[in-house]
Amino acid sequence: MKKLAIPFLAILLSSCYSTPNIPGFDQEVWMVPITYCDQSKLELAKVLIDNKDQLLGEGQTQIKQLLGMPSEQELYRRTEKFFYYNLTPGDTCDIQTIRRLSIRFDALDRAKEIMIIE
Repeated sequence: MKKLAIPFLAILLSSCYSTPNIPGFDQEVWMVPITYCDQSKLELAKVLIDNKDQLLGEGQTQIKQLLGMPSEQELYRRTEKFFYYNLTPGDTCDIQTIRRLSIRFDALDRAKEIMIIE
């Protein structure tokens, strides 16, 4: 009986987190790695910025379910945390500016700020 309790508890707890539904956001396209000069992630990031009210207040788990693992994470002062998602391929294209989606989480694990940074 104890062998069944742990998987059941894990399923029960993971079902408590629902992925935010963002109109116009294509999660399958977002999950594809950036290829040479591809701008699709930048366009999808703009959709996220336009609908940021639906993302603000969400926890890290919900953001990871929607966007996957971040390219980088930064632990800031007072237990604030930043997730960074690369939007441009970097040196492999004529694009001069590296852009990333930045999501700031407060000490209570809630998204407080979402922006595109250079």
